[in-house]
This record gives sequence, C-alpha cells and structure tokens, in this order.
Amino acid sequence: MAGKMLGVSPNPVETPQDVLMREIAAEVGREGSYRLTNVAVYFGKEGQPAADPYFDGEGPDRVGCELCGECMTGCRKDAKNSLDKNYLYFAEKFGARIFAENRVVDIEPLGPGGSEGYRVRTRKTTGLLRGRRGLAFRAKGLVLAAGTLGTNKLLLDLKRRGRLPGLSEHLGRYARTNSETLLGVRSLAAGADYSRGVAITSSVHPDDDTHLEPVRFGRGHDAMVALVAALTDGGRRTPRLVRWLANEIRHPLRHLRMRKPWGWAQETIILLVMQTIDNDFRLTTRRPRFFPLVRVLAAERGSDRRSPTWLPAGNDFGRRLARRIGGVAANVVSEVTMNAPITAHILGGCSFGPTPEEGVIDERNRVKGYADMIVCDGAQIPENLGVNPALSIAAFAERAMSFVPPKKPVRYLSAERRWGTEGLLTKNAVPSRAPEPLSS
Repeated sequence: MAGKMLGVSPNPVETPQDVLMREIAAEVGREGSYRLTNVAVYFGKEGQPAADPYFDGEGPDRVGCELCGECMTGCRKDAKNSLDKNYLYFAEKFGARIFAENRVVDIEPLGPGGSEGYRVRTRKTTGLLRGRRGLAFRAKGLVLAAGTLGTNKLLLDLKRRGRLPGLSEHLGRYARTNSETLLGVRSLAAGADYSRGVAITSSVHPDDDTHLEPVRFGRGHDAMVALVAALTDGGRRTPRLVRWLANEIRHPLRHLRMRKPWGWAQETIILLVMQTIDNDFRLTTRRPRFFPLVRVLAAERGSDRRSPTWLPAGNDFGRRLARRIGGVAANVVSEVTMNAPITAHILGGCSFGPTPEEGVIDERNRVKGYADMIVCDGAQIPENLGVNPALSIAAFAERAMSFVPPKKPVRYLSAERRWGTEGLLTKNAVPSRAPEPLSS
C-alpha cells in the first residue's frame, strides 16, 4: 500500500547518465543488473497541471515533471509525491491538525509507564525568537517519527534527564548506514549537461554486494563542489592522505578545473555506492568541546563492522565513467583526509527485540516499558538494506499503525477500494495495553 500512496512508478526517461551506467555495467560483465528506478514522481505532460491522478480526484492536483533535477532540494513544481501530497494531505483533510515549525523537547509520562497518557511540550524552530516556548499537548498515545536522528536524540535526551528512565539500554545502539560512499565525476568537456532528469534514474550492481546509482542536482546547485577531493583508494600501506596529496600535485590543473564552482551540478554525475554488507555504530549525546553549553547527537564506535570510507567497486566504476566522459573523478574530502565516512541514509538506533535487554521496541513497534508509544521512522530499521530506504520505512510505519485501533469509524478513500486495500491498516488493531515490565 505504501507504493500506492506514494505514487511509485517506473522512471520513463533514460538519460545520458543511464546510458553510461548501462555501458559500464556491460563492460564489467553486469549488464543484466541495469534497470531504471521506481520513483515517486508524477510523469504527466511536462509542466502541465493535471487533476489528481492518484486518488480518484480526492487528492491534490499535480504538475507533470519537468525533469529539472531538483528533487533532492525540494520539488517546487508539484510533481514529486512528497508526504504533503498524500499521507499528510489526507490526515489534514480528515481532521488532523499539523503544527509546523515546532520541535518536541519534552515528553512527560502520566501514570506509571504512561498508563494515563503523556504531556508533550515543544519549542519553536524558526523566527527571531527561535527556541522560545512553543506548544503543550496531552495525548493518550504517541507516534515518534522525527527521522532516525531526531527520534534517537529526543529519546536519548529524555532518558538522560530521567523523563523516560525505563527506556532500554539498547537505545542508540546498532545504528547503521547503507555501507555507502559518494563519488563525483565531473566532465571537462565544453557544454556538458547532466542535470536533466529526476534525482535518481537508474541503478546497477557491479558485483553481488554493491548497488550503484547516478544522482543529480538541478542547475545552480553547485555548493557541493566544496566537498570534493581527488579520487584516492584506501587500504594501502602508504597513508591515504599522503597519496591524495600526491594525486592533487600530479594533475593540478585538472583538479583545479574540477573545483570550478559554477556549473558543477550540471557537469557532474554523482555516484551513490551502497553495499548490503552490514555495519553498526552507537548514537549518543555529548557536549562539543567548542560549544559546551549544548548537547548534540554524536556517533561512537560500535562493533568491528565499521562504516566504509571507500569501496573498491565504486572507485573502479568512477574511473571508468571519468574516462568515458573526459572528466575527473572525486571522493568526499572527509573520507580521504580524515577517514570519516559520509552517508545519505542513517538508520537504526531503536532496534527490535523480545525484551528490553535485547531491544528498544517490540515486533509491533511499541516502545518497551511505555504504554501506547510507538516508533515509525528510520530508527526502527533493523538491518542494512543496501538500497534507498524510504519505501521500506513507509511500509513498516503502515504495518505498525495497523495494530492501532481507530478512535472513530474509518473513512476510506475510493482509491483504496480500487486498490483492494480497504481495511488493510486496521485489520490487526488490538486494544490499548498497559506498559510492559521494564525487565524480563
């Protein structure tokens, strides 16, 4: 159902980047792994308004995708099926109130383990008086969906302050990435333009563990040029930093041209390289050395399965791509100079487990030790997916909500009847429960 709600459909436009991806996949013997992506974008007549094409007229109007490449930085054309076009749109239409620009800073359980509900306080996140007191609510139950970083930081702060002392000691543990790295390949050819298309249009698997996608930003989105460093492999005796400096010195003009700030987005193909090989680390909060008055979310080493700072299959693919377009390949500067990984998909921290000693939430996403509190975002993801996780997160959230009994008769969309999903999100509903014991 998540795919239906988000309007997922195959990307219909094969761009020059995709042709290059297919050709390089064939070059390494993996042409069969090439495919165009499924994306949550409306591909109607380009730039033309259209009546709601997904929900039998009950949803908002859309505009046909203009292939401007600005999906990552916020579609301003009403073509991307973001949450305000589906889940949030219908929630508000059917009576929910949305309080934007507020961040939850306090959750106070009422009664043992929240058995009588919760008192929630927020602070404003915008304006000249940012940080001032916001709103206060009382709720019978809570859904935490602030994203992996937001949910983990909130719960870690509440546990440290004694508001939610019964949270599992596993909180923040087993956070992970998609074992990924980012590369950029900038063409030095005159007139190169790779900015047309949706953000991610295709993918290949250069080996059994590695998943690689071309990523684009729209014209003028050139600030990421500040993150690049000459492509340099890791894993050798000579320190990577030394070899990077040698690479920069060996071809100074090429690398200066690579850093030219104007035109970077349209002349560059970004490669998102992900692996299914698992990794983990621990999220915690601490006071930064130079800003001791605040506490921030930080990462600590978990097991020996560390997030990678380079992937051989990715660097090899980047070099092959650079040769084909007459360009220069680059890694992210923090990976090369500080051995610090970068990620576009941070997941976990609120792991599943049968007891509080083994996990933060149960198989229905309920927070252990507290009544009617559930987690519905990337913090719940229990393993490295090796792919973009948005659809999986939405599906997990729908499953979790299917166990929550509705307060009033459910109003179904006519599209749900057409899809055959009517009643899907209430079929598992069970009565509210008392908080579970804090230890097994």
